[in-house]
Amino acid sequence: MTEVPRIAAVICPDGGGADAVVAAVAARLAAAGLRLAGHVQRSVADDCGAVTMVEDVATGALTPITQDLGRASAACALDPAALAGVAGQLLARLEDPVDLLIVNRFGRGEAEGGGLRAAIERAVLAGVPVLVMLRPPYRPAWESFTGGTADSLPAEDSAIAAWVARALAAPG
Repeated sequence: MTEVPRIAAVICPDGGGADAVVAAVAARLAAAGLRLAGHVQRSVADDCGAVTMVEDVATGALTPITQDLGRASAACALDPAALAGVAGQLLARLEDPVDLLIVNRFGRGEAEGGGLRAAIERAVLAGVPVLVMLRPPYRPAWESFTGGTADSLPAEDSAIAAWVARALAAPG
């Protein structure tokens, strides 16, 4: 019998389309009664461009995770303090029973050892399946972090739903 990895990355080269697919899967899982923790990413247009927000998959609460650096800025707009707050809330949520953790991105912060990495680690150690969104530039860091043991999924509803079903059925 082949062991089912309980951690997977949804490869999202474009971001937005993949975010919508994962959000739809998460909504169905929540409606089916699964205890979810984590976030899906949303981009919301405002006067200065786009603001990146994360939506809590359990509560629907939106939290901005970017800061306004002005239209001319080429720097990363991710707000480290906001991300730290999201990470702290997620770690606290993982103290309760959870069926699945959904992480909006494994990105620069996680690649450098921070961001939501501690939440991913805690969930894995607790036997909670983890579904992570991953852009191609961070794949080498992801492979290093997971030791190459994670599944890679296309940003397709059926592939994600099938993986979740297998991961939930696998012994944890």
